[in-house]
Amino acid sequence: MATRKSQIARRMRELEDEIRHHQHLYYVKNQAQISDRDFDQLLEELQVLERENPAEVSKDSPTRLVGSDLDSDFPKFQHSIPVLSLANTYSTGEALEWAQRMSEEGAKQFSVQWKIDGATLVLYYEKGALIRAVTRGQGQIGDEVTANALTIRNIPHRLHAKVDLIARGEVYMTYADFETFNEAYGSVYANPRNLAAGSLKHKKSREVARRPLRWLAFEGILAKDTSQLDSERLQRMAELGLPISADNRSAGPAELATVIAEFEAKRDQAPMPVDGLVLKVESIALRDALGATSASPRWATALKFEPEIAETTVLDIQAAVGRTGRVTPRAELSPVKLAGTTVSFATLHNADYIERLGVRIGSRVRVSKRGEIIPAVEEVVDPGKGPAYRFPKKCPACRSRLQRDEDAVDWICPNPLCAGKTLNRIVFFASRKMMDIAGLGERVAAVLFEGGYLQSLADIYRLQARREELEEIEGFGKKSVQLLLDGIAQSKQQPFRRLLPALGLREVGPSVAELLIANGYNSMDRIVQLAAAEDALARLDLIHGIGPRTSEAIIEQFRSPDLLALIEELRRAGLQLEAAATQKGPALPAIFDGQSWCVTGSFERFKPRDLAMDEVRARGGAVVSSVSSRTTHLLAGANAGSKLNKAQELGVQVVSEAEFLKWIGAS
Repeated sequence: MATRKSQIARRMRELEDEIRHHQHLYYVKNQAQISDRDFDQLLEELQVLERENPAEVSKDSPTRLVGSDLDSDFPKFQHSIPVLSLANTYSTGEALEWAQRMSEEGAKQFSVQWKIDGATLVLYYEKGALIRAVTRGQGQIGDEVTANALTIRNIPHRLHAKVDLIARGEVYMTYADFETFNEAYGSVYANPRNLAAGSLKHKKSREVARRPLRWLAFEGILAKDTSQLDSERLQRMAELGLPISADNRSAGPAELATVIAEFEAKRDQAPMPVDGLVLKVESIALRDALGATSASPRWATALKFEPEIAETTVLDIQAAVGRTGRVTPRAELSPVKLAGTTVSFATLHNADYIERLGVRIGSRVRVSKRGEIIPAVEEVVDPGKGPAYRFPKKCPACRSRLQRDEDAVDWICPNPLCAGKTLNRIVFFASRKMMDIAGLGERVAAVLFEGGYLQSLADIYRLQARREELEEIEGFGKKSVQLLLDGIAQSKQQPFRRLLPALGLREVGPSVAELLIANGYNSMDRIVQLAAAEDALARLDLIHGIGPRTSEAIIEQFRSPDLLALIEELRRAGLQLEAAATQKGPALPAIFDGQSWCVTGSFERFKPRDLAMDEVRARGGAVVSSVSSRTTHLLAGANAGSKLNKAQELGVQVVSEAEFLKWIGAS
């Protein structure tokens, strides 16, 4: 028994090391060596072993990347180093004057880095292991958010050497990841910075794990450090496995102005929000000699970019309901030029934001488009004399009483038949990144909705029969109607992997759709059958990347009579309800539905053996990377190893290659 336990523990340590290695290659080096599927199978094998052997789970196990549903109270932690803010300027001339003063003190080189517009997070490592992650807080005391930080993919849980290190860095989100997240989850976050900062304080780390956060190191203190320059120290941190920016530069006093200009020239190409540059003295010894004031270090300064801000007046405050039911307020503004465009509306995020800002009708405000996807009200210059804004208690579209969401941040309309939700769902369905229906933009959708032509997604595919009526609508005409009907006809050929997220279902964005398809639920019918099964939660739990909240949402929605009726209407309209893999020939029977398969050994027909598991997925089965009590079948080839022994111990059905080929009807 002791031998068996030691073998399991050894395998768990091997998996941990292999997973960390591939995480570093993927998230830090951008040099993936294995497929996402192979990585997920490694992680899943470790998760299974941890569930079955809880006493052997490491405190810094990489499985903690998926987070938990436990609430966190965020205990306070006193930083062991002063986490100071930087003195700043908006003038390049003043920054160069600072550099000249530093040169007079003996500085020969300066470090130039992006000033990322995110949230500062300090990581504490002891003997190479991450033991604590703390927000900046007030500079001396911050909130410990370790559970949330452990879900950030490029933060190493263990360094490449057993060293003590305190690393300062910034949590951020790229523009591309932010846009994808907002689309996938129907969110209305105004910018990546707000979402990144808010995520660190989320009470449930499992929810944080869904958010594509990143962290970048910009400063560190190493025990027994021999680095003489800032660039040397950062390089040492990179060698230990921490992510640093590839854009970091070192410059002498004479070339500093040129380097600053080069950064400013590529500011708009930065993949993440940046609001300036950080200039630092390179020499560690000179830094120590220069020291710091009570508020900021003397050896560094921030050169902030001129913000994209304009001042205007709030004409009105309106609340609108989105396709998911979230009610979002926005300010109607006296039109103002901002970042090359005329801005007439700006988001106010939520009710708490309005109250905190103190904005009201008639307020003089500053509006920003700095790093924004949409303009946002940033500051109240003069509150004005108008009455305080009261957030509506009822949905602005259907008058249903609003409810707080589970995070007590947003107000939600609970009415499934809400007209506002329906219209926005139609607009989302037809949008370019979903079904891409030419001619059915927001304005046209609103006209057709108000005219009674579109009251559901299925109505889109009934418009062909109403051509003559459409041509009589003011502002339409034969050409525009033909464009619309052609776009609708072409959308019928959009693949299932676009149709599924286009339905706008809660928690079912593009990434979840891909996970379902990859695990055998590659048609609308199979997902409906899955949701109807008594063990639906257990089956979905086998899919790495789909958590309990998403599983419950899938089951609830795909059991809804309204959704089932919509699916049948879309089927009659001729949309693609199966993934392309099953559309090349006759649909494959779901003979492995409800089964969980594992594979071991080598095969004559399946090289690599993952091809056999593709056959399982295509026929409705789930695939796991290790044998457990929940595994139903083991496909065993030549030279089968320990998985075969475990399958026999647990009574798992063992299948030979010949039997498997017979089952799938292959010659």
